[in-house]
Amino acid sequence: MKKWITPIVVLLLLIVCVITIPQTTVNYDMTKYLPDHSLTKQGLKILASEFGKESSIQVLVMDIEVNHLVELKQAILEVENIRSVIWLDDYVDVSSVPIFAIDSSILQEFYQEGDALLTIVFSQDGYDVTLEERIRQIEFILEGYTIHLRGEVINNITSRNIASQEIIKIIFLILPVIIGLLILSGHSWIEPLLVLITLGIAVVFNVVTNGLYSQISFITQTMSLALQLALSIDYALFLIHRFYDERESKDAVEASKSALKHSFKPITISALTTIAGFGALAIMNFSIGMDIALVLGKGILFSYLSTILVLPVLLVVMDKWIIATKHRRFFPSFGFIAKIQRTIALPLVIILISLIGIGFVGQLQTTYLYSTSSASAEDSVSSRDALMIEERFGVHSQLVILLPNGDINQEIALVHSLELHPHVNGVFALVNQTDPSIPREYLPSSLVSYFVGTTHSRMIISVDLQKENAELYQFINEIKQIIGSEYENYYLVGEASAIVDIRDSVMSQSLLITVLTIFAVGSIVGIIFKSIKIPVIIVATILGSIWINVSILAIQDIQVLYIGYLVVMSIQLGATIDYAVLFTHRYMEERAVKGKKDAFEEAFTKSSVSILISGSILTVVGFFEGFFSQIDSVKQIGYLLGSGAFISMLMILLLLPGALYYFDRWIIKKFKVTSE
Repeated sequence: MKKWITPIVVLLLLIVCVITIPQTTVNYDMTKYLPDHSLTKQGLKILASEFGKESSIQVLVMDIEVNHLVELKQAILEVENIRSVIWLDDYVDVSSVPIFAIDSSILQEFYQEGDALLTIVFSQDGYDVTLEERIRQIEFILEGYTIHLRGEVINNITSRNIASQEIIKIIFLILPVIIGLLILSGHSWIEPLLVLITLGIAVVFNVVTNGLYSQISFITQTMSLALQLALSIDYALFLIHRFYDERESKDAVEASKSALKHSFKPITISALTTIAGFGALAIMNFSIGMDIALVLGKGILFSYLSTILVLPVLLVVMDKWIIATKHRRFFPSFGFIAKIQRTIALPLVIILISLIGIGFVGQLQTTYLYSTSSASAEDSVSSRDALMIEERFGVHSQLVILLPNGDINQEIALVHSLELHPHVNGVFALVNQTDPSIPREYLPSSLVSYFVGTTHSRMIISVDLQKENAELYQFINEIKQIIGSEYENYYLVGEASAIVDIRDSVMSQSLLITVLTIFAVGSIVGIIFKSIKIPVIIVATILGSIWINVSILAIQDIQVLYIGYLVVMSIQLGATIDYAVLFTHRYMEERAVKGKKDAFEEAFTKSSVSILISGSILTVVGFFEGFFSQIDSVKQIGYLLGSGAFISMLMILLLLPGALYYFDRWIIKKFKVTSE
């Protein structure tokens, strides 16, 4: 009966969590993670408080007559939460002026060859989930016409739909691969079941307890489940394989106790290095780092607890089935390969160290991106719609400028300066939408309230830049200089300004995060081996893997998402370093009783399978996330992680053994070992 106590307690705890913890709220707005001192974040608060919530979409209606469009526009205006519908008839009386007589500079923005472009403004935040119903109502009104939509609201709806579908899709895609690899490396047909039950409990606890946070990002939600599984699968394997060894001479209960006793230290160390790898992300001013660190760090902790508390009980309960379903290990012996590896170790070390040097130089040339908000495949409906509208009517991107209320002449001067910039398509302000000489109390109140708030006035500028690149960064800096020449205090709000704020925030802490990650992981490794020299070799091996990984993208001229780089660096340093620790620990054990040649071959033979399986699982999870995800940021993190795990695995198998072998005297002095 005692063996059932732990499963019953775990089940009761899970039920309590499900009942008492609120459902996780998923956030799709990356500006919420900006630091409080960000001008974009401050500007968004002022914009909401003084002008109310607002968002917009553009709708391209194909092959429609002007008169009919005016009628449909009125129907759209009656939809709940629609503040305005902007079209040509707001600037020209289309009922009396024929189309051919309208100024082409105005006409081309709204109507081309029978196709009309409407801008629909909602009185709701762009992330409001009810907007999806408003979109459906608009589509119903325009039924019978071919339409294309683009805008912030469309992007957010796409992100939600994709994120909600991807989690289950990717898990079901990677599970068969993981099960296959576990069968190849295991001794029993039900071993994969034991692993999946153990880690499945941890995953469920992690998902449920995410509701303790006010919200988590859609990026974190999408990738955390698969990563938790891939990063912590080692823990279960360490314990199960030790159980097989102990079971040869003990009964199931004693074997389970002994297995936990002997594997507790390496499992604990593995969990600590992984959590430490995420720890440095938590100090980021751009607090999505904290979001990722908390969720994945908590997931690793649950996996660790499930492994040391639940798995030993499962091994006892399932002992008869484990024995009954035993099979031979399908992986071949690595003894012969170990001998070859030792023979060519020196040239491999020289070549790979040189490659690390090249990687260090190459990664300095990498171009990084800082936007994390896009979530659509190039062949998706939303992407095709946006491209269709862009080809007909150009890029649609807006920035809002918030200025202190006051000097009208100052506003006029700023408008004129902004209009001269080549990337500014137009400036919309009260001073150029009406005669500025007319006292504002005589203007329509609805018009004045749109541009003038309690303490701030707003201008909206339309720009022809949208893609994140150096030109966009330069444009934002130039716009800030233009505004700064007229106003000391102002706020710039929009996707482009948010990207620049994210960039500035992340870059200011880049070196600190890297150093802290290296220090945290290196310190744990140093404490394990009671040595300063061993962590230098191990951390240098993983750092070299990271540089090579990023430099390959630089050579291919692929832009790298910077937050993705930081996450993958943390994972590579915190998780793949486990493989290096495993090999080094085995080498030191063998070296204590054997010469370094025999220790090299024994360590390589006994640890290669575990390294290959663990590294392969993380590689598969990464590439599957990258290949199957439609969220750009998750795709980037997936590909980076997949290639990074694969390179780390190769470097640990090819460089680390030779480095330990040829630096043997340097690192072995503190240990009691046999002579050569």
